[in-house]
Amino acid sequence: MSDLGTQQLQAQPRALFDTELFERRIREYAASHSGTIRILEAGCGRRWNLDITGVSFHVTGIDLNADAIRMRLAELGDLNAAIIGDLRATSLPPRFYDVVFSSFVLEHIAGAEQVLDRLIPAIRPGGLMLLRIPDRDSVYGFVTRHAPYWLRVQYKRRIKGAKQAGTAGRGPFPPVYDRVVSWRGMTAYCREHGLEILDAYSSNFYLDSLGRFAGLADRGLRSIARCSRGRLAADHNNIALVIRAPGDSRLSPPR
Repeated sequence: MSDLGTQQLQAQPRALFDTELFERRIREYAASHSGTIRILEAGCGRRWNLDITGVSFHVTGIDLNADAIRMRLAELGDLNAAIIGDLRATSLPPRFYDVVFSSFVLEHIAGAEQVLDRLIPAIRPGGLMLLRIPDRDSVYGFVTRHAPYWLRVQYKRRIKGAKQAGTAGRGPFPPVYDRVVSWRGMTAYCREHGLEILDAYSSNFYLDSLGRFAGLADRGLRSIARCSRGRLAADHNNIALVIRAPGDSRLSPPR
């Protein structure tokens, strides 16, 4: 297994790098396992952004937000099964899913570790969890969890042009940021539960959307990080993890 004590985040500057990583890992898994791949999308929301054309797969989506589920079924119709339920309490079949995919969900849940405790036993031995989270211990994560929610909604509406932001079924959703929603928290959780981190990437690519203000924002982040005396990280915000459940060694270790 990986030595999680020395595992390092690898910086990736490009947007969508984690999408490519997740697609590749699913294809590798499918190539080494026969039959249809069962995927659980935990916190499925309104869209699925992975392209695994050519892979035989079945997707079950689960989300507490009934409006988001209805939009997903009506607009895309790409779920084979849908569950409206709380990820902290919904019963899942043990050792059933080949892949659990969760993208920017855990930071919105009070009791995120309870969610992981539900999801991990539902993964087949050697199966994968594909996880995207913002790091609560980054400067950006710190600012986000302390900024007024209404301000984030107005930013999405007025700056990003998402006129329906904050309405039923549409983000941004209020942040919580339990301690497990961090690089430190996830490595500790994986160590305690015998999980192997195959890939760990981080990025600050969101700065690109700020255009000519990106450099100024980056300097501001680093100034805050220095003031925190190492408690907050400025070199990344988002984290992408590929985590393997115990019991199978057919996928390659980190590259």
